[in-house]
Amino acid sequence: MRTPDGTRFREVDDPTIFDGAKVRVQIKQSRDGTDPVVVERDLPGLEDRLEDSTSGGNYDGSFRTPTISHRAGPGALADSMLFLDWHGDGRGYQRHEYTGSPTV
Repeated sequence: MRTPDGTRFREVDDPTIFDGAKVRVQIKQSRDGTDPVVVERDLPGLEDRLEDSTSGGNYDGSFRTPTISHRAGPGALADSMLFLDWHGDGRGYQRHEYTGSPTV
């Protein structure tokens, strides 16, 4: 982009990357078969952090999630999923899963 005097600069925030982005965290109770979800929470704010950059175009931002807590007792585990909706692709949110931690 250019300023009125012709100086070039990069946009600090680029809203053309995503239409949406969020992290989903689940706390589950470990059981034989499928582990039931005890509590689940979508954590917003990720889209803004992913689209935020320095004036030099550096997108090395960080994202700190809010706390999710639940008295789950023994055998609890946690999973997270990343949902990305790329700008203009028409596919909506695409889910990206990660291997759960063996301990919470």
